Amino acid sequence: MTWSLERLRSPDACERLIREINAFISGAYDRANTIARRNYVYEFTSMETFAFALHCPGSPETRHLPGFADEELPQPIAELAHEVADRLGLKRGRVLFNVGRYFERCGPIVPHYDGELFDHTVVPRVRHRVHSGIRPRQVAILTLRDDTTTGGTRLHDAAENEITPPMRVGDLLVFDNTLYRHSVPDPVGPSARPSSAEEATPFQDGSARGRQPTSKPRWLRYTLGWRSLDEACFDWREDEPLRPLSLADAVVLHERFLSERWPDQIESDLARATFPFPERYA
Repeated sequence: MTWSLERLRSPDACERLIREINAFISGAYDRANTIARRNYVYEFTSMETFAFALHCPGSPETRHLPGFADEELPQPIAELAHEVADRLGLKRGRVLFNVGRYFERCGPIVPHYDGELFDHTVVPRVRHRVHSGIRPRQVAILTLRDDTTTGGTRLHDAAENEITPPMRVGDLLVFDNTLYRHSVPDPVGPSARPSSAEEATPFQDGSARGRQPTSKPRWLRYTLGWRSLDEACFDWREDEPLRPLSLADAVVLHERFLSERWPDQIESDLARATFPFPERYA
């Protein structure tokens, strides 16, 4: 399978999930969980992105590694994570669960592969070079909202052909993360809008600026993503062929990163983070 689309949730269920996930982010995205490597700081662009390690589907071999257990998650999120893990054919280990909240003109996401990054270099909106890491075989993306005219995820093959899966709200896209890079265009709404959310929002006193808006503007696009951290993964090194990893091999690489690199990386990650993350949109 190279890529597939499946209707997973209704639009109404997607909006309910957005509320559940926003509440989870408000409680889980904090300094302590970042230090523990249970959540990640992935704020390389002006969009709002969050990522969490989940013990889903779970296994004794990975229980000691960082992650949120099912009982720490809102039930709808835990159920959805297991449903998607099943679609990815995962039986053991953890998944990385990420949330993308896009607002008007927040910028494009350039073509890239997903994975656990141990050593990497990022030039925002230009390139992303991975020196070492773990790349999962498959990635899943669920669209919970899309009010853009530009649409969502694009897939890019080795010949630089671009594929635009016809994703609708509630659709789950699953694709081969060894064959395709993926990207997202700059989100644009259905009508011309001012460049800032403040200018686009009516204010209580009728003025154009300087006051609190009567309501929050909406994120134009809202997506969820999943990928394996341990099972069905590859050793990912710059300028080298991908090497298949057993779950035991992947565990060793995670352990090595956590003991050898992560202690020196914590402060730089925290310097890029904002706690608590301000919710300017709904």
